[in-house]
Amino acid sequence: MKKSVFYILMGLVFAACEKEDALQPQIDFSNLYEITDDPNDPVQSLRYDLYTDYNVSVYFTDTVGQFLLSYDIDGNPVYEYELIDLNWGFSSSSAEDRDIEYHFLTSDEDKLKALEFVRSFVDSCAQSLRPLTMLVTDYMIVDAGSEGPTRTTELHNFRAMAWGDVIDLTEEERAELIESTCKDLVGEKIQNFTDVVYQFQLVSDDYYNNSWPDGRLPEVDTRCILEEVDEYNPFAYMNSWYTQEVFFNYYNPSVPIEQTVEEYALPEANRRREAYCAVCGAWGFVYGYGRMATYTAPSADDDLDCYLERILSDGGAAWFERYYSAYPLVMKKYELLRDAIENEMGVKLN
Repeated sequence: MKKSVFYILMGLVFAACEKEDALQPQIDFSNLYEITDDPNDPVQSLRYDLYTDYNVSVYFTDTVGQFLLSYDIDGNPVYEYELIDLNWGFSSSSAEDRDIEYHFLTSDEDKLKALEFVRSFVDSCAQSLRPLTMLVTDYMIVDAGSEGPTRTTELHNFRAMAWGDVIDLTEEERAELIESTCKDLVGEKIQNFTDVVYQFQLVSDDYYNNSWPDGRLPEVDTRCILEEVDEYNPFAYMNSWYTQEVFFNYYNPSVPIEQTVEEYALPEANRRREAYCAVCGAWGFVYGYGRMATYTAPSADDDLDCYLERILSDGGAAWFERYYSAYPLVMKKYELLRDAIENEMGVKLN
């Protein structure tokens, strides 16, 4: 009797092992995102070029692949699907909670246009900012909750990116979208350089959220150093701070405009700018932030955003040199970020 029970138990163990073996995934994920070439298919050929030249896998649906996992008890195949998930995060705190509705491209003509956009993006974007996978759609609708469904041009997480409404962009619109997206990516990637961010924020740590000296910034708001103006042609930007609040205080039709600018308007504008920068620069800030900016120094996060905004803007280096070269705290923070962006991320700055 004992022998019979032993053999029955051994048989059950053997059967269980067989069943467990049958359920083991047999998928080889080593080349999951590899794009292969097809010289007879222009779309596939261009996808292959992007993969080999830039190491980016481009897709036109959110399904990367379908793989046979096993067979169920009735002999039906069980598949595993690999998807591009723009809501995925390393943790619940980094994951997104939103419904994304994709509308896919169908014609080869549109797919080729989309791939040309992708080429423009990856060609303009530093390697450190490029995603591993990219989904290009006709358009996307995102419902993140309170704002309701919104047609969205770009989405990304740490490894994937999705585009919509890009195939009919003009060259100017395309360049503007690519530039703004790359700037957003730099702002996110800099957070990975924790030591740099720590050293940056340590410089002004005693001043964050404090009231400015004398209760407020002097006389003017941030427009004095941020607004685009033509100081020698005040009528070029009629609504600018410089023209409305400075030039017209001295304007006299009987006096040549050049004389008014040289003798009155420009010296006064520079005096106000210097007074503004003196307050911000003494604490290591470049300007205030938000509706209370006139009265309160920025928070640590807002301070970082202000610096990144100027560093990544056209002529950023010249801007810091013009307004803050005499303020060591500002220049120390500027050099910390610039070095990380240029030498660690490989992003070219001007």
